[in-house]
Amino acid sequence: MISDALARAFHLLDQDMLGYLDTVERLTDERESDDETVRAVARTEVPRLIAALRGTLTNHQADAFGLCLGCAPTWLDGRFTRTPWPCPVVDAAHAFLKDPDSIYPR
Repeated sequence: MISDALARAFHLLDQDMLGYLDTVERLTDERESDDETVRAVARTEVPRLIAALRGTLTNHQADAFGLCLGCAPTWLDGRFTRTPWPCPVVDAAHAFLKDPDSIYPR
């Protein structure tokens, strides 16, 4: 169990990231923004989004044993071990890149 302060910090971080993504999505929506705005936002924010995804994938690389370096170790069969690679983070990123609409409820 985490403290109320830590839970609040996680919530604020989550809201900050989701708010940022909502803003970028809205500003690049061709129905809501003019072409100049879409281009300007895309020029500045697409590199940031690519860097965020690359950084996440870099943190979740496999080690020499095929285990994810980014996922926290878990207790399994009396010892700590890491998640086999590709881990759920890499799987999800790959799935969402292949089918971005799968992120949204249908």
